[in-house]
Amino acid sequence: MKHLKTIMSVLTVLVALSCTKSQTDGNGQVSFRISSRPDVVEQTRSSVSDYTALPSAGDFTISIIDESSAPVWRGKMTDWNQETLLPVGNYTVTAAYGALEDEGFDKPFFTGSNAFAINGGQTTEVPVTVSLSNTIVKVACTDNFKNYYKDYTFKIVRGGSDVVTFVKGETKAAFVDGYRFTLTGTLKSETGTKTFEKEYSFLDEATAYTFEFDVTNVGGASISVTFNNNVEVISLDDLELND
Repeated sequence: MKHLKTIMSVLTVLVALSCTKSQTDGNGQVSFRISSRPDVVEQTRSSVSDYTALPSAGDFTISIIDESSAPVWRGKMTDWNQETLLPVGNYTVTAAYGALEDEGFDKPFFTGSNAFAINGGQTTEVPVTVSLSNTIVKVACTDNFKNYYKDYTFKIVRGGSDVVTFVKGETKAAFVDGYRFTLTGTLKSETGTKTFEKEYSFLDEATAYTFEFDVTNVGGASISVTFNNNVEVISLDDLELND
């Protein structure tokens, strides 16, 4: 279906742990390698790259903690020294790009982690699957809608603050925290200005949603919104202008 695209995009982080002959059995080295597999699976094949540029391996931040959750190392992938020795033990590595609270256009949030162990005198490879961890939201309007409303603006709002603004003609998708937000609209026609707002919650991460707007009647008192395969009619309010 064209309004809901499930993102199965993953980046694979391979953590290769190796020991040299000069090392003791109590230490090991760690080298990291990141490769991408950004597939989007739906009825038609797609990719996260259809919505934004994908990060490179050097854009990722990696964090290593030990089994007591004490930090061992954190920094850019490119800053990790492969000659660093780690004592034998259990660890967790996390790779991340972006942040859930950093929302907007071209702001994907990729993250993932995996546990691994360093064994003296052995070589171990640990795969870490890093997936898209925020929600993609896109706005679309039918020709009828665009012909009736000569100007329009949609916004994603949370806590009284604007998160993303979709101006007239905007075709890009935004990356947001899908837990809860309010979608608002200001629509201008020849007969006046109308507004609406609607709250949405619990949108899935790694999923793309399209809000498609259409005109439901000649008077423009309401509009229809196709979302998640459902069509909903929303009544519009007249915009109250301050003196």
